[in-house]
Amino acid sequence: MKLRTRLTLGSAIVTAVSTLLIGGYAIISSHDSAIALVDQSLDQVAVSVHGQSNDALSQALFAVQTSNASMTLVHFSADRVATVLVDSTLKVTPNPSLIELRRALSRPQTIAGTESYRMRTVQLPDKEFIIVASSLLGIDAGFQTDVEHLVAFILVCLLLASLATWLLMRRDVKKIEDLIDSATEISNGDTSHEVSVSTGDSEVDQLGVALNRMVISLRRTVEVEERAARRMQEFIGDASHELRTPLTVIKGYVELLSGVRMTDPVQRDRAYVRVNSEIVRMESLISDILFLAEFGESRITEPETFDLSELVNAHLVDFIKMNSSRNVISEVGEKIDIDGMKAHMARLLTNAFGNISRHTPDDAPVRVTLKKVHTGVELDVEDGGPGLSDDVYHDGIQSFQRFDRSRSREDGGSGLGMSIIFTIVREHGGSVSLRKSDLGGLALHVRL
Repeated sequence: MKLRTRLTLGSAIVTAVSTLLIGGYAIISSHDSAIALVDQSLDQVAVSVHGQSNDALSQALFAVQTSNASMTLVHFSADRVATVLVDSTLKVTPNPSLIELRRALSRPQTIAGTESYRMRTVQLPDKEFIIVASSLLGIDAGFQTDVEHLVAFILVCLLLASLATWLLMRRDVKKIEDLIDSATEISNGDTSHEVSVSTGDSEVDQLGVALNRMVISLRRTVEVEERAARRMQEFIGDASHELRTPLTVIKGYVELLSGVRMTDPVQRDRAYVRVNSEIVRMESLISDILFLAEFGESRITEPETFDLSELVNAHLVDFIKMNSSRNVISEVGEKIDIDGMKAHMARLLTNAFGNISRHTPDDAPVRVTLKKVHTGVELDVEDGGPGLSDDVYHDGIQSFQRFDRSRSREDGGSGLGMSIIFTIVREHGGSVSLRKSDLGGLALHVRL
């Protein structure tokens, strides 16, 4: 059953029950009040006759004739012969039974005969009775009319309540139907579908706003997943190609070395050097791939507190020894402790300095800055090399991303150094950003 039908039906039921209870109570109360007035007149006659054993009939006649109510007075003899003393429109037929006569001695009773009436009796000597009765024909007719009016009123109220509910809920129900259509389109894969949002403060309006936000978030998530899938596919293709290239070179040189075409010792030595360099290149690529692939399975279960300043200075000393022609500026603060994986942070520094060694000229300046800030620790590694393309600075670093494939082939790197840095920083709950350095090259900014 649809929401609009349920709401209309519910409103109709509530209206009908409420009207029935209120109207029924009013009709019953009016009916009881009318009977109470009849009983009051009957009781007045009965009370006036009590104690008048010698002149009971005369007193009863006087009381009935002087009353404003229309009543019938009947004498009921011991042998059950009824004599009408005061006649009205009421015909007391059939005669009441002895049990009914005795019940009416204390309070009026309703007798259902040819015409329903209320009866009160007074007992005389020798088992005779005086009956005072009043017709209920007018009261019953009024009660039936009131019931008919109540039924008609309930039907009108049901119609008005249903119409009012339909008019009031039409806007919200239409919105819900639109949201259902939108949700169906989205569930069928149409993430570009726009959810219509209308102004208002009702729950349906708030639902529309929330659904629209969810769709926008879902669309962004899908876009991110699609980009990640494309990067992964591209990465797999690149990795396959990068592994196939050195394997082809190694295979070719092995065939040459195993044959008789390469007998010159100098050529053989060069071939061995080339084969060894290709093997080193494959080891580097495989090592980086395995690190990225297996990194998601490792977690910092027992983080250690270590001096990051000491770790940075140690790598900086090694870098200076291997790059004596560079101007290296060190701005490393003292005794900066962090909690995390020391081995992974060492890998981060190795990759950062390794990228500078491979991708910048031998005389390009380098500046390393490590400092405490109010939000944590900041590490900056800057160089005076050629830097990267502008789109890299804009898009940032992502997992399984290689920035310069041709350059990695030339220098023997895997091209995954930045992705490894990004993964390690993310493991430590930090962030990485790239920008152009004041030195002219790349500035790697790490916040922990």
